[in-house]
Amino acid sequence: MAIRTDTPEPGASLADGRAVRELFETLLEDWGRGDGEAYGSRFTEDADYVAFDGSHTRGRAEISSSHQQLFDKFLKGTRLTGRILSIKFPGPDVALVHAAGGTILRGKTEPSPERHSVQTLIAVREGDQWRFAAFHNTRVRPIGRGASTFLIWAVTDRLWRIFGPRPETDA
Repeated sequence: MAIRTDTPEPGASLADGRAVRELFETLLEDWGRGDGEAYGSRFTEDADYVAFDGSHTRGRAEISSSHQQLFDKFLKGTRLTGRILSIKFPGPDVALVHAAGGTILRGKTEPSPERHSVQTLIAVREGDQWRFAAFHNTRVRPIGRGASTFLIWAVTDRLWRIFGPRPETDA
């Protein structure tokens, strides 16, 4: 995927927009190499990472470690596709990024449609480089596109209620 560097994002310099786009691209490349340490290094020391399944990882070290475990087992040989949909700079050192993408499974050449996701990321400037301070990934599961998609959503929602983990409660 080419990094668009031709126009500055609103509220930022051309260099800031380019740096945030390059950070995103590098994150995808790290995943493709199965390098959890490099992947985690793109995040701040105290970053928040929410995966598609709602699991919440905190901090660069935990992001690195948990992703290496995934890359070594369940996600071995996978690659990410992605594109930035928008970048907004609410301040000179903060960028709000919206992106979309998917996962290409081992042995495949195209992303699996059931893994299509949208992400919201917060990038912050740390010294002279940008890192992600927050990442939230959500699988695309629209419910308003007709009876069949609503039925699929309703059935999977019911199965999750039956077989999914139980929420922790305070005693």
